[in-house]
Amino acid sequence: EGFAVAASALESDRLGLAVTTGIMIHNIPEGIAIAVPCLAARPDRPLLSFALASASGMAEPLGAALTLFVLKEAEHSSLLFRMENILASVAGIMVAVAVNELLPEGTHQASQSDKPWTFPLGLICGVAIMVFTELLLQ
Repeated sequence: EGFAVAASALESDRLGLAVTTGIMIHNIPEGIAIAVPCLAARPDRPLLSFALASASGMAEPLGAALTLFVLKEAEHSSLLFRMENILASVAGIMVAVAVNELLPEGTHQASQSDKPWTFPLGLICGVAIMVFTELLLQ
């Protein structure tokens, strides 16, 4: 995600702001998803939950800094460093993680839940929100 933010910000201010805003909005539930299980496991250590969620969030600024260093040093006319290739690479990584890790885990958790319908409902709502957002941005 830091890679996408840095590369898009180098391309244009408007694209950088759009990508940064989208990733920022997505990071709120991501931080909650990290902090809540930590807090449930160790209710006597709320600062540990905060620290772990914060440490997870630091991967993106570090990725952005590394990306800025690499892209500033690279030849911008290179096909490899074109914006569409960079964003496609980041999207591919995110899709691979979702398909290989998140969907199987969600399916497993739903099968053990007393409300298994919540998983497909959440999946449908997530897709609907993404489609709606895409339509708003066009």
